[in-house]
Amino acid sequence: MDEERWLRILAHLPEVEEADGPPLAVAFIGAEAFAAKHGQAWLWWPGSRVRETGPVPFAGNYPDDWGLLLVLNDAAIERVGADGTVSMAHLARLLDIKPFVLRQRDALDESGVLEFIETLELATPKH
Repeated sequence: MDEERWLRILAHLPEVEEADGPPLAVAFIGAEAFAAKHGQAWLWWPGSRVRETGPVPFAGNYPDDWGLLLVLNDAAIERVGADGTVSMAHLARLLDIKPFVLRQRDALDESGVLEFIETLELATPKH
């Protein structure tokens, strides 16, 4: 994934609403970089307006401030860049997007990441 593709994806992500807890990132990474354990991940902070979105080095580890990792193949990168989050749940079911939940439910909820996970239909609300 390059900066142009990231900006297209970022333009489609939901508006950030400030969360109560410590911020956690949703990390987007291309399938090739994930497999190689080398490249860039692109961070989006759904519960924080303060944190910078954008690239960080990826070397196969998952920092403590990452809540969700989304591994996208090339087709998913293009489709999400064009359609936004509307297509993400479908792409996850097809495994064009492979989601990895990296933190416990409470931490995800406090950070605002759980709401995004629910929009992807990866989890259902706990009632």
